[in-house]
Amino acid sequence: MIRSLVRVSAVLGLLSAAAVHADPPTISVPPPPPGSAVEAATGTAKLSWELVRASGDGNAILSPASVWEALAMTHAGAKGETAAEIAGVLGVADDREQIAAAAAELRKLLAEAKGDTIKLDVANRIWAQRGKALEAGFTDLLEEKFGAAAGIVDFAGQPEDARREINAWVGEHTAEKIPELLKSGTITPLTRLVLTNAIYMKAPWATPFQKSATRPEAFTLTGGDKAEVPFMHASGKMVAGTVGEGDAAATVCEIPYAGGRLAMVLVVPAKIGGLGTVLGGMKGDWRASWNPAGGVRQRPVILSLPKWTARKPLSLSAALKALGMKQAFVAGEADLSGMDGSRDLFVSDVVHEGFVEVSEEGTEAAAATGVIVATRAAVIPEEPLAVKADHPFAWAVVERGTGAVLFAGTVTDPR
Repeated sequence: MIRSLVRVSAVLGLLSAAAVHADPPTISVPPPPPGSAVEAATGTAKLSWELVRASGDGNAILSPASVWEALAMTHAGAKGETAAEIAGVLGVADDREQIAAAAAELRKLLAEAKGDTIKLDVANRIWAQRGKALEAGFTDLLEEKFGAAAGIVDFAGQPEDARREINAWVGEHTAEKIPELLKSGTITPLTRLVLTNAIYMKAPWATPFQKSATRPEAFTLTGGDKAEVPFMHASGKMVAGTVGEGDAAATVCEIPYAGGRLAMVLVVPAKIGGLGTVLGGMKGDWRASWNPAGGVRQRPVILSLPKWTARKPLSLSAALKALGMKQAFVAGEADLSGMDGSRDLFVSDVVHEGFVEVSEEGTEAAAATGVIVATRAAVIPEEPLAVKADHPFAWAVVERGTGAVLFAGTVTDPR
C-alpha cells in the first residue's frame, strides 16, 4: 500500500494531484527503495511545492515530474560537486545509474496509470551540436533509461533553425499546447546541447460534472476583490477532510479521474489570504498526515470548483540555484564532463512552460522542460589580415632567435 501511495506522487507532481485510495497514507513512510519509481515519485513531490512557491504571481502551472526528468538527464552528464548539487535538488542519492533507473521506472508507472480512457505521455530527447563528440556512456544511458534519442542540429551556425526544430518537437509531444518552449534568444551560437522533456495528459473525470449545473459565482481574489467566474458543481463520496491548524488550516479533496489511478487534489486554505502560509508548510511528505484520525477520509462532499485555463512560461534558473543547484550554472566551474569529456560546458538556463484546462469533462494538461547547455565563450578569432605581394616588396631570411639576417633583398619585378 505504501509503495503505491508514494508512487502516485509522481503523477501528483505533474498535476498537483494524487490517486484515490480507500485507506489514506499513514504518517510513517519508510525511505523509498533506491532506483525505484517510488524514489522518483518522492523526488517530484519534494520538488512540487518548492517550484510552485518560486513561480511568482498569478496562476501557477508547472510539471515537477517534467523538471525532475530533465534534471535527471542533466545529472547523467555531471560529475563531482555539480552532480551532487543536482542530486540534492532531485531529492535522491548522487548515483547516476540509480537515478536513471528511477526515471525509467517512473515512466513505466505513468504508462500503466493512463489506462484506456486517459492520455498520458512522456517524451525525452537530447539535441546536440552537429559534429560535437559526446561521451558514449552519456548518450547510451539517456537512450536506454530515458528513451532520449539524439537530434542533431546546428546551434553554432543556425541557432534559430535549431530553436524552431526543438519547439516543433515539443509541440508535437504536447498536442501543440506548448508550441514555443524556447523563446527567441534562448538559443545562441554558443549553445551545444539542449535536453528536453515533454508531458501531456488528457483525463476525463470518473464522474463528469453536469454542464447544466455550471453557473457564474463570485471568486474572491487575493486582495479581497471579487470576480464572477463559472463554477462547476457536484456531490458524492470523495476522499476529503480538513488539515493543518491556524493560518495553515485547509480543506482538502481528491477528485478521481476515470479508472481511479489518478486524481486532482484540491487544497483550499481556510483563510482567504492564507494560500502563502499553507504553501509554506507543504513539503515532500505533504500527504503523510492525511489520515482518518485527521479527518481525511471517504465522505459525502458537495463540491464547487471553478473552471479555469492557465499557461505559464518560466525560467527556473533562479529557483534551482536557490535550492542548491549552483555550480552547474557557473562557466568554468560546472563539471558536465560526463557529456563530452571537457570542462567547457555549463547550464545557461532551465526553461519550463505549463498549460492546464479544467472543465466539466476533465483535465487537459501539458508541460515541457528544456535544460540549455552552452560552452564557455571562445576567444573571437581576429579577422584575417590580407597579405598580397602584388607590387614591389622587400624580403629577408632571418634567424628568429637572434634576429640575424641571413639573406635580404627586394622584389620589384618577379618575372
